[in-house]
Amino acid sequence: MPHLVLEYNEYLLNDDALPGVLEQLHNSALASGEFSGGNIKVRAVPVRYALVGGESAPFAHLTVAILPGRDDTTKNALAERLLTTLHNALPPVAAASVEVRELNHYRKWASAD
Repeated sequence: MPHLVLEYNEYLLNDDALPGVLEQLHNSALASGEFSGGNIKVRAVPVRYALVGGESAPFAHLTVAILPGRDDTTKNALAERLLTTLHNALPPVAAASVEVRELNHYRKWASAD
């Protein structure tokens, strides 16, 4: 835990740049002190068509799903940290946002190694 899911215009990042952006987000979440490195999952979902304010424009949105138990101050600090990382890692966008949400009924299955 956590899950970081980056949605972005598919033309915003090429296949060479994307791994670096995901690594920066991973490192930023790790540096928050809230998570251990082996538990952070980061993935990207390219979006073909999107409107920002009714117009076609580049955007990025990061959803951060965490287990319950952290106070609002901690969640806000995490959102700010990751928004700064996202802003610095991406080319200019019309809109960038981060949402931290709690997973209240989360279940996980993992195969035994």
